[in-house]
Amino acid sequence: MLAKHRRLVKEKDFKKIFKFGKSSYTKIFRIKVLANRLEDNRYGIVISAKVSKKSVERNKLKRQFRELFKEFDKNLIQGFDLVVVVFPAALNQEYKFIKSELEKILFTLKLVK
Repeated sequence: MLAKHRRLVKEKDFKKIFKFGKSSYTKIFRIKVLANRLEDNRYGIVISAKVSKKSVERNKLKRQFRELFKEFDKNLIQGFDLVVVVFPAALNQEYKFIKSELEKILFTLKLVK
């Protein structure tokens, strides 16, 4: 579980990131990144009902992404807000594949130390 101060929850934060953030895509998700002038990274995950009508499946994906961010956080440059928008294609993917895709995209965005 991510600490409370590391989560994005306010709508104004999400809107700001979507408007001004740098974006990158894979087949299973999109990630938006924006500097936040804080000492830590903050993370947000967006999974709409279009991905799955079942909340159990959506929450499973959220837990997987939270765990990945927790794992990668030690190796990331600090001071950014990251929002992941999950696509329906992520629903049937294995955890290892999602992890490798996230790792690639973080390298592409030059967020890895």
